[in-house]
Amino acid sequence: MVKKMALLTVLMLALSLPCALGEAVVGRNEGEAYFPSEKNWTYHFTYAYPRLSGEDYASAAVNDTYQMALDEMLQLVLPMFSHEESMIFDGKNEVIHDFTVTCNNGRFLSILQSRSQTMGEGKINLALEGLVFDMAGEYLGETLTLRGLVMVGDSSGQIGEAVSAVLYKEFVRLQGEGVCRADIDEEIFHLEFDPTRDFYADEAGNAVFFFPPVLLETLSFDVPTFTYTPQELEALL
Repeated sequence: MVKKMALLTVLMLALSLPCALGEAVVGRNEGEAYFPSEKNWTYHFTYAYPRLSGEDYASAAVNDTYQMALDEMLQLVLPMFSHEESMIFDGKNEVIHDFTVTCNNGRFLSILQSRSQTMGEGKINLALEGLVFDMAGEYLGETLTLRGLVMVGDSSGQIGEAVSAVLYKEFVRLQGEGVCRADIDEEIFHLEFDPTRDFYADEAGNAVFFFPPVLLETLSFDVPTFTYTPQELEALL
């Protein structure tokens, strides 16, 4: 079963509102920073990361995950890049990090992160990353693998191989429609798209696979997505 949807065109406007019983209350940890300094910057970082308001173990674990990711950007990655000659480019790099909630059903919390980097007036890089957290199961507060989400097959790798073979056909179809890059062959496709990594959960707990922006003819966060229920993935195996 294949469904195509627009990603990140509308952010979750109600993130700060009370959620239904069992759902996590997800807020936005927002800010900006300049490196090496605000007056003489080569990197400007604008960010929003999830912040859960609950005091339960799972909420604290999710918050720790994203705080560590933010600290890494603020304390390691961007300070290093701002002093590295090969990463400065023409001296003005805008990095924007944002997210949307794709599943918050009490059992799973799925976050789709987006990051864009504009290097001066030149190249633009876009990246998407999905994480699915266990909010009520055996791996409470931890991120789940593909198999951990759908609970079919022997491993995430086995599921990924089956999905990749099917979705390559979809990629070829979208090449013919001018959506995906014509210069990408099968080998490069499998290098750029990894179903064990490039997925998130929808509200029903299904696996939603997405093609990374680098595979698109025109860079965009509006990427093709493909939704599979656990039963459909099991049938592929």
